[in-house]
Amino acid sequence: MTTTANTSPLVVRRTLGAPVALVYRAWSEPELASRWSWGAEHETLSVQLDCRPGGAWKQVIRNRTNGEQWSFDGVFQEVEPLRRLVHTFHWRGDRGQEEGPSLVTIEFFERPGGTEVVITHRRLDQAKVEGTRTGWEGVLTAVESCVAESTTPSDSTR
Repeated sequence: MTTTANTSPLVVRRTLGAPVALVYRAWSEPELASRWSWGAEHETLSVQLDCRPGGAWKQVIRNRTNGEQWSFDGVFQEVEPLRRLVHTFHWRGDRGQEEGPSLVTIEFFERPGGTEVVITHRRLDQAKVEGTRTGWEGVLTAVESCVAESTTPSDSTR
């Protein structure tokens, strides 16, 4: 097993077709965070977000196919509204699995036509890097759908 100290950070990025303020809200407000879950194959059971340095976060999800439940939690280390979130990341499954803690940085950059989101995940075991990459890519797809729905004309009062 490769130690986390020897593992390069995992970086996943995508440009979403929505303004920075909306994309940031999808990560920092429970109402929006509960909409995107951790990909289409999962549903969110609960979200708690205290988006401030020292504030805790927790999200519990269930796999729609096999019913497995996972919880993700951590503590915000840095919060720069509309720019950057840094938090610890701990994962637990209801079947005895557990990983972490690791460290996640989510950055938001205004780009023509949208917002570039850059996720940097540090302190991962080398054996978990590719699965974690797939997970973050699914998250970005789900966040992209969430913000697209939030920018539709029927939702213009938000």
